[in-house]
Amino acid sequence: VEPFSAENLLVFGTGLLAGTPMPGANRTIVSSISPQTRLFAFSMMGGFWGPELKHAGYDKVVLRGKSPSLVYLWIRDDKVELRDAEHFRGLGTLETAELLRQELGEPMAQVASIGLAGENRVFFASIEQGRSSASRLGLGAIMGDKNLKAIAVRGTKDIHIAHPAEFIAHCNDALRYI
Repeated sequence: VEPFSAENLLVFGTGLLAGTPMPGANRTIVSSISPQTRLFAFSMMGGFWGPELKHAGYDKVVLRGKSPSLVYLWIRDDKVELRDAEHFRGLGTLETAELLRQELGEPMAQVASIGLAGENRVFFASIEQGRSSASRLGLGAIMGDKNLKAIAVRGTKDIHIAHPAEFIAHCNDALRYI
């Protein structure tokens, strides 16, 4: 599939331990076909977006197709919806994230978004989230091609761990090792 094809998937995936107390387990992997290489590509970002997605009850977000107008994806626990984002067109990622939180009335929402480079399908555009970004291989351009300005997520669910006492012991071992 071509990078800017509607059939090209854009996948945001969290790790098995994202959202738990395990040190270093907060990574999110963004995958797609790169506009730079025209091959499968992935880029990692840290921050709280992945753990927030897990607390909403999801491991992955898989996007296919293209919106006819600029939209953002809003995930709040079991409610998932696409909303108009034309009023965010041309804004940078930090401004988009702050205005989205205000619009949603969710100051704790985590936002992954693109700026002008992504909107204009610049081949090295990144996807930004807080102080972290998925900045390898132009995956922000894929997000822009799909007319997706941002993904905002807020999760309030617990993550259930089968053997919590043993798990915390492993977390403490990892912290001592680090």
